[in-house]
Amino acid sequence: MGTITPDEKTATTPAWLGHVHRLKGWIVAAAGVGAVLSGLVGYYTTYKTVAGKPADSTSAHTPGVANVNPLSVAVLPFTNLTGDPAQAYVADGLTASITADLSRIRDAFIVNVATAAAAAKDKAASAQQVGRDLGVRFILQGSVQRSADKLRISAQLADTQSNAQLWSETFEGSIADIFALQDQVTTRIGNSIGREMVIVSAHDSQMQKGSTPKVTDLKLRAMALRLNPRTPDFFPKVQAAWREVLKLEPDNPTAMSALASSLALQAQYFGHTLAPGAREPQFQEVKHLATAARVADPDSAYAYLALALYAEAHDDYPAQLQTSETFLALAPKEQAAHNLLAHTLMFGGQWERSRELLLKGIALDPKHPIDQLAFNLGWVSFLLGDDDASIAYFAKVIASNPTFFDAYGWTAMAWTRKGDMTKAKDAADALMKADPKRSFQTRRQPMPSAPPAYKKFYEEVYLPVGRKAGVVG
Repeated sequence: MGTITPDEKTATTPAWLGHVHRLKGWIVAAAGVGAVLSGLVGYYTTYKTVAGKPADSTSAHTPGVANVNPLSVAVLPFTNLTGDPAQAYVADGLTASITADLSRIRDAFIVNVATAAAAAKDKAASAQQVGRDLGVRFILQGSVQRSADKLRISAQLADTQSNAQLWSETFEGSIADIFALQDQVTTRIGNSIGREMVIVSAHDSQMQKGSTPKVTDLKLRAMALRLNPRTPDFFPKVQAAWREVLKLEPDNPTAMSALASSLALQAQYFGHTLAPGAREPQFQEVKHLATAARVADPDSAYAYLALALYAEAHDDYPAQLQTSETFLALAPKEQAAHNLLAHTLMFGGQWERSRELLLKGIALDPKHPIDQLAFNLGWVSFLLGDDDASIAYFAKVIASNPTFFDAYGWTAMAWTRKGDMTKAKDAADALMKADPKRSFQTRRQPMPSAPPAYKKFYEEVYLPVGRKAGVVG
């Protein structure tokens, strides 16, 4: 989400307050907010330092606080207390949605869902222990109970420095109000972290209002599906979920941008799994959906991801670069945004800058980086002539996702350039098994609109080494 101007902040607040009145059993009390804030005096002192304001010495009173970003939160997986394992997607979707909301806060560090889930495996661990493991100041955890169309969310915020529970609350309402309920969770945390989150939640409330229980349920299913590994069968499942949402709400910008980005990723990087002749019609749907989502919500970050991939597939490097940069500007805490711009810059010949962006992306969550970051670090290392680093990065990709067949091809080329043809052949054979259609041969061709540096690399390095390795025709 982009930066909200002071005028926009004033305009969005009434919509947020309107959502408050829709909730059953929810009372907003100034005294309650004041109690939360008064318990975080030390935190706010540190926050002022981050914001560039002077701070007194109280920020150093808590052991280890100087080593932890004061604007850092981990949302542990919400517990499904419905008694029905089939309802787990409600808790999973809520966890992912709240994490995404918090990730939009400027200057904040929000641990992603996979990392938080791994840290929460030991249910007996204290907030302090989880905080040390994840390197965060605050832990949010909770549970979800559901009965028919009624929903109860319980949430607690703990300070990992003191292990003290700073705040707890129970939210009740209908399933149709789940996004409004979610807003209340993020808004109350916002009272502990700063006004920026309150404004973000208000804007999101506006985008989500009016959903029926059925639509809200489908959105949660789609959000939960996005937590799965990105393998070829991943895309049809996610797309089907978002299409169900659009059947009921054809103009929903969240669903349009999410479906567009999934279709674009599949067409661009998993096109070999599509039926013959299906790729271009799919891209046309991508363009239609992403454009409509952008009109409905100009801050819909993933619409720009979809448009960047469309531009890449249609020989429009300037548009690819512009939309990739916009995606990162709107989603600076997203690893995918760093990855996309870095990927684009590699085709532009800006290899050092690309490497810097990829490393920043990994730094957002060094324990669980997405596969694409490691893959592109392997690719840019090859571009920079560092074959050892290239091989090491591609080995990580293969270990985490053996279906990522491009990694085998680049590994074969790196071993070839190092002069080890035995290992190069092993990698080339693995590529043939993983990529029987030989899609790898054409996946890194430069576009006519791309800058000259990558074209030169392709002709002088990629083709000769790839042919010698037996992975390029």
